[in-house]
Amino acid sequence: MKGKYVAIILVLLTGIVGGLFIVLGPKATERSPGVVHVGIRYVDEMTIAFTHYPKGGPGANIEFIAPDGSIAFTFEGLKIGRNLMPLEGVPNGPYTARLSATDYKTVEIPIIVEGRMINPPKDAEFQAGTRADYNMLGVRFEKNP
Repeated sequence: MKGKYVAIILVLLTGIVGGLFIVLGPKATERSPGVVHVGIRYVDEMTIAFTHYPKGGPGANIEFIAPDGSIAFTFEGLKIGRNLMPLEGVPNGPYTARLSATDYKTVEIPIIVEGRMINPPKDAEFQAGTRADYNMLGVRFEKNP
């Protein structure tokens, strides 16, 4: 095959695949839930005392608290490291993400749900060891006194 025919075939294939992404992409994201990355760490996870917990730590939970105080969303069983959490059925608006784990201090993070995504408010200040960004939350739990 000559070079110009190979180039024409590659351009056509790229156009076809690109067209499929444009046509089918929005339909795929409408049906699939958003995925939020939640990172969990513990201040004492490298100590011998931490070994009384099962692998993955004591397990953490996350709740989205609406401004009126109601719980709009709950997800349980978060382990040490990165967790993928589906975000389905949560109405748009501001929430407080409350993360908790047995024997550790509860952490609250202000967030805004927009579609199937979360974002921190632009002027939000976070506790030490806590991070929030586009579709990501990160927490380092401190021990309860």
